[in-house]
Amino acid sequence: MFEEIANDTRRGASVLTRLAAHELARMAESSEARDSGAFWDELIAACGELVLAQREMASILNLAGRVLRSAERAVLSGLSHEVVRHAVLIECKLAVEMTDSSLECLGKEGADLVPDDGTVATLSASESVRAVLAEAAGRGKAFNVIVSESRPGGEGVEFAKSLASLNVPSILVADAALPEHVGRSSLVLVGADSVSEADFVNKIGTLPLALAARERDVPLYVATLLNKLIPSALRGEPDRLRDPAEILEDRPTGVAVENRYFEIVPSDLVRGFVTEEGILVPAKLALRPTAPALLTLLFPRNWEAPEEARAGS
Repeated sequence: MFEEIANDTRRGASVLTRLAAHELARMAESSEARDSGAFWDELIAACGELVLAQREMASILNLAGRVLRSAERAVLSGLSHEVVRHAVLIECKLAVEMTDSSLECLGKEGADLVPDDGTVATLSASESVRAVLAEAAGRGKAFNVIVSESRPGGEGVEFAKSLASLNVPSILVADAALPEHVGRSSLVLVGADSVSEADFVNKIGTLPLALAARERDVPLYVATLLNKLIPSALRGEPDRLRDPAEILEDRPTGVAVENRYFEIVPSDLVRGFVTEEGILVPAKLALRPTAPALLTLLFPRNWEAPEEARAGS
């Protein structure tokens, strides 16, 4: 059901979260379950597949958690499967609508940070970063953007192209060159795939960029929707290895390749997080409760009772 999401290595979390919401809604609409218990089983299976598809994307995990929380509340209240199904459809619709409206609010909150006649440094492609830049450009601010190519997927290349549609000039540079360009920048603005208690996860290359910003005393802000907040214990393995062929095909003997998409960056390198509810300092980011059903999916308990206990039951 979620093969497209699982195989996508280029589109951002907000795009894939909208797609996930549409797919969950399609599942609910097409369900042939005749009672709430059967529908709940279908939903659990679908959400389990979804969180495995993009385990590192916090917004997708939080979408699954919200859907499960809403459905579980209806099931435990003894409501019919049609009501439970409708609850899932409403939650999915809200997820799409809230993402769009939240990005608009985030852009307005962050636009004041963009310096008029200044330079913004960024990397990869982020809808949240783009929302801030689009709002700043819409207000008549004149600025340019330095963006790195973001290998191996090249998301930064596509991001630079998208800025042209906003009439925002950009300079596309190699990944290794971006930290050196921080000294020419007024602001460093990056996105995030997840934000946790003491750090955040973003595309590889964000850490050296953040360290360069600290060294040059250039403010670093992270543009992120609040649906990216998640406890670090739940966010999967952001630094897991990916397909080595994306970096080097036909590897000769003795050459190993480590291909990672994401890395963890300490929040103490961040001046503030630009969200739809304002610019928050790291200490003011409040994590939200996790749905118990989602915890069960993320940490299944595969165990059997001792034999003597089973015999006595």
